[in-house]
This record gives sequence, C-alpha cells and structure tokens, in this order.
Amino acid sequence: MKALLQQIFSRKPKNDGLLTDDEKELRDYEENVYMAESGVTEASYAEFVIDDVFFIVKRGMMITGTVTGGVFKVGDRIAVCRGEDELFESYIAAIEQYRNECEKVSEGAVAGFLLENDDSNLKKLIKRNDIIKKI
Repeated sequence: MKALLQQIFSRKPKNDGLLTDDEKELRDYEENVYMAESGVTEASYAEFVIDDVFFIVKRGMMITGTVTGGVFKVGDRIAVCRGEDELFESYIAAIEQYRNECEKVSEGAVAGFLLENDDSNLKKLIKRNDIIKKI
C-alpha cells in the first residue's frame, strides 16, 4: 500500500488541461502499458490472409495480403492452408512492403511474400482468403 501511495504522489504533473478524459487515458496507456509488438515474440504462431497471387519471371511466386497475427521474417518456414487442409510448404525468400524490401513484418501489416518455390503451377492452387501459417 505504501509503495502504491508513493507511486501515485511521486508522479510529475503533466499539462493535461486541454485533453479530454479519453485522451488522458490513452496517453497514460501509451506511456505506461503499451509495448511494441504487444509482446508477440518472433518464434510464436503467426498468420497471414492472402489477397492475391502472381508469378514474377526470374524471381518466383509473390503472395500479397495482410498479417493478422504474429511476426513473419525472411527465412521463415510457412504452410499455405485452406481450412484444415495444408496445400504446400515453402520458405519466405523476401518480404516487400510498398515496393521496399524489409526483414520482417508484424500484425496489421500489408505485405507481399516472395516464396522460394519456382513452380508456377502452385499459383493455381492458391485462392483469395487462404491462410499462410508459420510452422
């Protein structure tokens, strides 16, 4: 109890005169509670919803979509799934966001995954709303 009282009374006053109660609460959350990536570790489960698939000559199959959970990075082993069925496995050779290559993407990111597979026939297997899972 004494530590709690000390924490409350030792806070430095902020100039919150122009903020609403909601803005004050959000500011307090951002400063004291929120952590980058919400504590998601890179080794944990990750999921990606597919929007489109196309084949780039001399590069491979590019799959675009949105990361709905976790973190994906270059070199991760993935499985493309539809419902409970696993269509095929591969590795992420590159990740692109808005035509810029990056090493990893986390939840909420819109990105494109370049897969290691050279087989253009795999493109026909994949449909919109299929899921990529990290394995």
